[in-house]
Amino acid sequence: MKERWEIILSGVGGQGLIVSGSILGEAATIYENKNATLTSSYGTETRGTFTKSDIIISDGDIYYPEVMKEDAVLALAQVAYNRYVGSLDEEAVLIYDSGLVEDVKASRAKQLGFPITDIARELGNPAVANIVALGIIVKLTGVVSPEAVVKAIEGRFIKKPRVVELNTKAFNRGMELVKD
Repeated sequence: MKERWEIILSGVGGQGLIVSGSILGEAATIYENKNATLTSSYGTETRGTFTKSDIIISDGDIYYPEVMKEDAVLALAQVAYNRYVGSLDEEAVLIYDSGLVEDVKASRAKQLGFPITDIARELGNPAVANIVALGIIVKLTGVVSPEAVVKAIEGRFIKKPRVVELNTKAFNRGMELVKD
């Protein structure tokens, strides 16, 4: 198992990328005793502008909180996809929403498209696309255990049982999208 993961979650404001980054970091630190950092950047508007969260999860110390060499990048919008598709190396994986990214380009990175937002709509709420994506990332990378993520979801939304249920369902559905 890899000792250090550098992951970028990118899209546009309002897609919950900071929340999903926080859940991933909490799963690592609280439930798996790993180290994690989360840094985020976003436009001055709260919705519709480019947003990203850098998450580093490591068994060892983390000396710099921003991603330097991407292992995995999530792109939930065309603008996010365009920002990373040309700069990733062959060791990285670029995961994109195949329903929102229409102009797929050549890349040295391995590219995997999934109907992330469409699945979230099928579950009844497009706002859980970030959690569907989290399931995909966890299944592909093994960065943390699925159980740790579910515990982090439960901890974050403890007073909202219906939100816990929907997010857990979205996370599991994302994991199911990845074929072994």
